[in-house]
Amino acid sequence: MPILDRFSPPGNLEELTEEGRSAWNHVVRGLFERAERILDFPQFVDPTKTDMPAGPGAVAQWAAFPATQRKGTDQQRWDRVDNDRGLQDEYCEWSVQRDGGRNVVKVTFTTEMPEYYDHLLTVDEDRALDLFEAFTGSRPSVSDLRADDEYIPANPPNSAHDGPIVHLSQGSNNLFAAIALAAQATILRHDANGDPVTDQEQLVECGGLGKKTRSSDPQIAAKVNALAAEGHEITLADPVGLYLTGIMTNGMKTPDGANPATFWTPERGDEQHLLRAHFAVPEDKPYTLTQVTINGQPIRFGAQLADRVGVRIEAIAKPANHEPHSQPCVPPRTP
Repeated sequence: MPILDRFSPPGNLEELTEEGRSAWNHVVRGLFERAERILDFPQFVDPTKTDMPAGPGAVAQWAAFPATQRKGTDQQRWDRVDNDRGLQDEYCEWSVQRDGGRNVVKVTFTTEMPEYYDHLLTVDEDRALDLFEAFTGSRPSVSDLRADDEYIPANPPNSAHDGPIVHLSQGSNNLFAAIALAAQATILRHDANGDPVTDQEQLVECGGLGKKTRSSDPQIAAKVNALAAEGHEITLADPVGLYLTGIMTNGMKTPDGANPATFWTPERGDEQHLLRAHFAVPEDKPYTLTQVTINGQPIRFGAQLADRVGVRIEAIAKPANHEPHSQPCVPPRTP
């Protein structure tokens, strides 16, 4: 296969002009180059510079609900995370829409990255503002989204936990973080005794690869590290991004016997690269999600659904002749 001509927009979105698509390619190439500057990663490659024929690959997948927030009862953890998007740190965030009676009407999930909206605002300001208006019900000004020419992921129109949501907003949920994690995970590690570190959580801690208490970081690190151990060259599959895998509806019951799987509605991205979707009872039905039960419990929180929504990222590899040498654990980070 030839070298990738250029990086595709996330989800293979078709809203960018030809000029905008070319500019997005430069954005992603810049993120790869920035990751490469952190350290020398000979096995992590930019597919627009190195051919990556079909070969072994790996999909890392995890639940949208943050593993760091599983303490407490189900009611406590669901309520806590629903009310603070800053806790939703698994590359997926959601927001809950309720009616006047506080019944859950709709829960919207997104894995869309702030880097893409920053880019869209630069190359097609009207389209970016149109999307914000479509998702939030009001049209922001550019000054609502940028400060001192810097894009604000947690901008005011994108900060609600109980209404509109546009894209990921919290600090560790961005495209560069995912790319840098994959690059750093190509380095094999050994412990103080010289034994290889392969356990997911230990690998994250040893390599300084994010947080071992998250679900996403250990999954991504372990999948990439296993490919690196085989001497492969590795990259992230195009289009580079984090994607929703859907929702599990087993154990759900509706008042009228309707199939709850039909309540899941994709909004952005293609079938294999879903960026945004919502779960809601169709408007022609006389009940809300709170009248739907999961294993006998009514849906009162969006986080109940986040337990069942999947997120994924895909790495691809090319057999190569690398003979990776493991490195010792990095020093622990100081608080």
